[in-house]
This record gives sequence, C-alpha cells and structure tokens, in this order.
Amino acid sequence: MNIGILTVHGFGFHPNGRLQTAAETAGHRIQLINPYQLICSLEKLHSGMGGLFSDSRSFGAMPGTKPTGNSDDLLKSSIPGDLPDVVMPRQGSPMGEYGFVLLRQFQAMGIPLVNALEGVTIARHQFITLQTLSAAGIQVPDSCFVTRSDSFFAAVDQLGGYPVIVKQPFGLGGDGVVKIDDKSGAKACVANMLDPVKGLVVQRFFLPKARVDARILVIGGRVAGAMQLTPAPNDFRTNIHQQGSASAFDPPKAWSDMAVSAARACSLDIAGIDMMVEKGGLPHVVEVNYSPGFRGLEAATGKDIAQKIIAHVLSVAETCSLDKREPV
Repeated sequence: MNIGILTVHGFGFHPNGRLQTAAETAGHRIQLINPYQLICSLEKLHSGMGGLFSDSRSFGAMPGTKPTGNSDDLLKSSIPGDLPDVVMPRQGSPMGEYGFVLLRQFQAMGIPLVNALEGVTIARHQFITLQTLSAAGIQVPDSCFVTRSDSFFAAVDQLGGYPVIVKQPFGLGGDGVVKIDDKSGAKACVANMLDPVKGLVVQRFFLPKARVDARILVIGGRVAGAMQLTPAPNDFRTNIHQQGSASAFDPPKAWSDMAVSAARACSLDIAGIDMMVEKGGLPHVVEVNYSPGFRGLEAATGKDIAQKIIAHVLSVAETCSLDKREPV
C-alpha cells in the first residue's frame, strides 16, 4: 500500500523517517507530498478529470505541460509513483489554507485521510479546540480569545489577574507561547503579538511546581503511550521542543478516559493530548495535536509508536477500500 504524508519536511525529519521505516517493515511505502509543490485543478472534476498537477520537476511533471486524463492520471503525473491509497496530514497547526484545499481535493477524489478533514480543522486552532472540548464536557483551562488590546486587558481581569499564559492560536511545539507577569509585559505582548485578524488565546497560569503535565497519545480510540513532562529550568513550557524532559507515565484511568474522549470530541483517529493537573485538582486538557511528534514518547517508553500509527492507517485504508467494493 502507498501511504502519502502531507508534509513540508523530508525523511530526515524524525516522524517521517520513523514512519518510513515502519511502513517498509510492514511491506508498504511512504510517499512525501509537499503541498506547496502541487497545483489544484478543478477542470471537469465532476466527470473525473480534475485533480492535482505539479509546478516542480521534483514531482515529475514536465515544465510547461498540463496532464490530461482522469483524476488518477492527473495525480500520477504530479506525484512520483502510484496514486496514494491513503493520506496522512502531518503539516501541523501552522498549515495554511492551501493545505486545506489539498485535503479537500484528496477527499473529493475518494482518497481516505487519517486524520480526517473535520479533525484537522478543529485541532489546528487552539481556541476552537478548547471550545470543542468544553462543549463535550471535557475540563479545559479557563481561557479567553481576544482580537483587540482593550479585550486583552479585560480577559486578564476575567481570569483573575497576572500571571497569564498567552498563545498564538496556530502555535506549535511551545512556539508562540509566553507568560505575562504584569501590565508592562502585557503592553509589550499586545504590541508585538496581537494580530487583530488571527487573535490571541489568553489562559489562566498553572504554577509548574504545583502541577503534573503529561502527553497521552491516542490511536484508534485507545491510549498507545504516555509520558510525563517536566519543563526545563527557568521555563514553564514542558514541550520537548523547548528542552523539556520526558519519562514514561502510566496515566490514571480518569486521565486515559479523558484523553480518549478528547480525541473523539475533536474527531481525531490519531491525537497527542496534552494534559495538566494541579495537585489535588482535576485534570485539564490543555492542547490537542493532530500530527504529534513521537521521538520523546518512543525514547521514554521504548514503544514502537511509528508501527502503531502505520498499523492504524493501514486498517483505515483497508476498511475504506472494502466499503467501496460493489456488493456481491
């Protein structure tokens, strides 16, 4: 089976390389698809002639030529090798609108997505994720979404004052996350970070010394692995990307159940669920990632997370293939 990964990275990027190894071990192959090297075509899509073609030699299309034929032919001419049997969107939360155009194109051409479009749409935006979780009855940190400076300061008051955590709605790996301790810092944050079109997420701050942080990976409605996260000295962020450390973690059943419920609420087959609990308190889901990295999780737990992901993706693709067959 041919598994496409929507990504701007090569096989040197840890998740891509590990997924390639896991797929090849199972007798399948990985095909990297850079969305910014493809052009969507709607030409006669209703009659099966729309599809994708390339603007780059690296994707096999000859410069100045336009593929012809049905949608499969169009894709084959633009992506090296055969048409993907299934596509994994793994561009992360910064994925631009063109990524969504391509995902819809794959979907219209009958190629299954893991994760599906609805889940990716929810999880790429931090506040929409929190809205979705809260509506499902899942505990999240007290949060506000603001687009104006006066709203920012009103949100701080509503959250009980400083310190607060401020996040870019499309942040990744702890980037775009800052702690604001006072009004002076807030004014600088508003001046440097607040985009009135994109907005900012403002959240109540949990003291690192008084909390436990965990990342729980959910695959196909089950917990595939978990790790406890500890921030680097003099930092409040626990992300591995931000020099945080990880150790194997056996989450309490309440945590596992909440993580599975969070993935389901966000319509995700594969999800990294970031959770936090204050001592003596209830767990909160802080973030949901639809394309979680897993280097730290594999190192902490010794589990072959890449194999688990590939096994689930293959299962989804095979189920979709069976569903398309004509009844005997």
